[in-house]
Amino acid sequence: MLYQIEFTERAATQRDALSEDRRKLLERGLLKLAEDPFTPVSRAVSGEDIRLVSVAPGLTVDYMVHRAFLILVSVAILDQSLIEDE
Repeated sequence: MLYQIEFTERAATQRDALSEDRRKLLERGLLKLAEDPFTPVSRAVSGEDIRLVSVAPGLTVDYMVHRAFLILVSVAILDQSLIEDE
């Protein structure tokens, strides 16, 4: 079963802020996730309602599964420096 991917407003804003190459990586990872949102590489956070998974190098998503929908709650970039070069 292929789950339909939906974005919250917050997640859509985060997705849209990604560079084109990062957005393509995100899309590829999400297509794999839509095949099996309970993949063993994901983990439950906040009880069983929200799950977390790295969908591509440096990109993680928080998501919920509801019926046939995979609802993206947030998208995070993990490999940016906390303090940029000045």
